[in-house]
Amino acid sequence: MVMRRVPLVLLIALCLTQGGAHALEAGAAKVEITPPLGTPLNGYYDRLGRGATAVHDPVWVRCLYLNDGDTGLFLVSADLCAINKELRARVLELAPKEVPPEHIILTATHTHSAQGGMIRGVLFRSVSGRFMPDVLEQTAGRFAEAMRAAYQARKRAAIGFATAAQEGLSVNRRDKDGPVDSQVGVIRVEDSDGNPIAIVANFAAHPTSVGGADQFSISADYPGFYYAELEQRAGDGCVAMFMNGAEGNQTCANPEGKSGWGKTESVGRLLAQLVMKTADTISCGDAKLAIGYATPELPPTIAPDLFSSTTVIQTLEIDDLLLTFYPGEPCVELALRMRERALARGYAAQFSVGLANDYLLYFAPAESYSHLCYETAMSFFGPRIEEWLSRQFSLLMTRGESEPEPEPAAPAGAEALGGAQYLTLTGSPYGIGFQRAAAFREAIAAAYQERIVAPCDSGLLIPEEGLWQFAPPFINLTTFALPRLGIGARPMLAGLSDGVLRELDGMAGGAGMPFDALWLVQIAPTIHAHADVAELYRAPFCTMFAVVGSRAGADDVLVGRNLDWAEPEPPVVIKERPESGCAFVQVGFPWNAGVFTGMNDAGIVVCAERVPARGEPSVDGPPVEFVLRDVLAGADNLESAMARLDQPHLRGYHVLVAERSSATARVIEFGETAVVRAPEEGILLGIEPEAGDIDAEARARYTRLRGLLSEERIVAVPEIQVFLADSAPPEADPAAPPLEQGAIFNPLTRHCVVFEPKPGRMHVAVPGDDGALGEYAAITLGEYEP
Repeated sequence: MVMRRVPLVLLIALCLTQGGAHALEAGAAKVEITPPLGTPLNGYYDRLGRGATAVHDPVWVRCLYLNDGDTGLFLVSADLCAINKELRARVLELAPKEVPPEHIILTATHTHSAQGGMIRGVLFRSVSGRFMPDVLEQTAGRFAEAMRAAYQARKRAAIGFATAAQEGLSVNRRDKDGPVDSQVGVIRVEDSDGNPIAIVANFAAHPTSVGGADQFSISADYPGFYYAELEQRAGDGCVAMFMNGAEGNQTCANPEGKSGWGKTESVGRLLAQLVMKTADTISCGDAKLAIGYATPELPPTIAPDLFSSTTVIQTLEIDDLLLTFYPGEPCVELALRMRERALARGYAAQFSVGLANDYLLYFAPAESYSHLCYETAMSFFGPRIEEWLSRQFSLLMTRGESEPEPEPAAPAGAEALGGAQYLTLTGSPYGIGFQRAAAFREAIAAAYQERIVAPCDSGLLIPEEGLWQFAPPFINLTTFALPRLGIGARPMLAGLSDGVLRELDGMAGGAGMPFDALWLVQIAPTIHAHADVAELYRAPFCTMFAVVGSRAGADDVLVGRNLDWAEPEPPVVIKERPESGCAFVQVGFPWNAGVFTGMNDAGIVVCAERVPARGEPSVDGPPVEFVLRDVLAGADNLESAMARLDQPHLRGYHVLVAERSSATARVIEFGETAVVRAPEEGILLGIEPEAGDIDAEARARYTRLRGLLSEERIVAVPEIQVFLADSAPPEADPAAPPLEQGAIFNPLTRHCVVFEPKPGRMHVAVPGDDGALGEYAAITLGEYEP
């Protein structure tokens, strides 16, 4: 065999040819985007759209081009407050065609001291300033210029990543003991000689350190000082890039105790030193790139005029590093849990990047949704937005198993039960809520329009003070009032169990409406009690009582209850058998998941009655009907039920609780303080007719009821049914106005119920179209008994 010597240059060429198809190329560039003085700045409402008066330091758009031979992309970071839809659309129109639009990732550092004026929507102009087409065009053009320069600068490159732990650079701005993201992510891209082409940092903290006299100065904030320090350390040719993380509730600390620009410089400089130290430890090489891209439909929102119906979700994988790009400002809890999920799916590291490709305001975790603060108030897609985002990201990851979409339960079929509809719901909390809402979708939508939207349209739920009074007449204030009501109602979610929250979320899904809208429907009685529009929507007045011990005979304890309601709601009886906790049955209306009348399989009975003399219902916690629902779901004895009712925010109601095991009952009067009453001589009335501060109608009803009960030595189910149907008019002063609800059974009575806790049975009757009470039907927590 004759062997030929291969020239060294040819051998090198052959090696390069064999591996060249998958060799990494990279290029980086930066272009200044500092706007002219007078341009409105984006980020603070109190600037009132006024323009910049000075330039403290320039603002930039920075771009990194990467191509592994199969996948090319532009990673862009700009010193802007956000990437709004108008800017993204124009940038994609101008972007180099060498990279498909789906592979262009646009991020903002979130400085509050760079140009606004690029949003057409009126609702955002109070923060971003008037719309200025020339500012949008110039800024978008600079983005495209940076991409072209990065592409033209491409060369053979290597890439690597690492993480470092920071301490003292950031704090939780909402809770001094709250979580902080200590991770700083670093990506190093270098040329064939080992010189850095770009160094990318991922760190979570609001760039909002500029204020006071400098509020109208243009600045990149602390990222600007980070750029200067890092590029000085890395040397000529290196483009420093910054990607903000889950900074929703993170802000800069003051590690060196400085003030003014000194604090801003300190954070940027110390961050750069940590990033450079970390970058120097990274070993770079070839890497496989993968871009994930989707434009999913967003969950429904109560503020549809603020947002489009879809958004952009992107991921970037660099070997076993995962970057997830959030179209808004996630709170840190989302990033910490996303990191756990990514590591569990086999990634070596994960970086969360906020303010990417779109701006949907804040993403707050479910556990914080009821705690009203700026971040939760600016979160408009319900308490489960974290789960929605997590599913979207999971579908784009190439490692591990994707998170499944929740399977909507099939609508439960309703049976006729006398004049009511009867529904049995089983499964997960979300599935139970979905089934219920799917069965009563039209009724829930109608309740929202009648109880919430219509009163806003008519002005009944529009404040008469503040900025509302200065609104021009051509503006539809309902557009603004509904989101504001939704925000104001969130503290009333505090204290609800996770199961109830998930059931409500399921109801929103089954009804096809925003979570906030569904919640407003649930708490409509409380809203209107505060809005002083009782003629529109009245909370329940009713009659309730218990007989116990020998007065109840062999039954030990019996409860009778009529519920009066101003609106002619269709009655429903719903039996819930959740995966955990107690099964229970309730009588109410299609739209309401709370409980005014119900019993669980442990023999606990609850009823509530509105008593205006005890005060207005509080908005500092869940409405009474959701507290009662929690009692039914979790209490198995009277002591446990009373403990769950020990909530200082409850007022304006009387609640009756009965229990089969101890054969007794209690009434809790919730006023400024809670007063507990026990049965006397075997009888317990919801209201004592001798109370001096009750209304005339309640006094008339309960006076009549006491007389009926006193005539019977032993009270059984048939007697209670007769009493609840009693429509004898009260004895009243002929000169006084008629007492519409003075009779036990009156024109506003919507259901009559007798509870037998001992066998776990309930008898329910509802008025027919003629107003007469129909036949009673019996229901147990076992099978339906016609």
